[in-house]
Amino acid sequence: MLNNGKKKYSNEEVKQIREYLYLLAQLQIESENELVNLNN
Repeated sequence: MLNNGKKKYSNEEVKQIREYLYLLAQLQIESENELVNLNN
């Protein structure tokens, strides 16, 4: 996982990474929904 390698992340850094990944996932979902709507 994140802290298995040489680089160690603080709790705050892990929270920021998680928020970023949630944002990317939300953007992907919205993008796919737009494509579905355009094709209907």
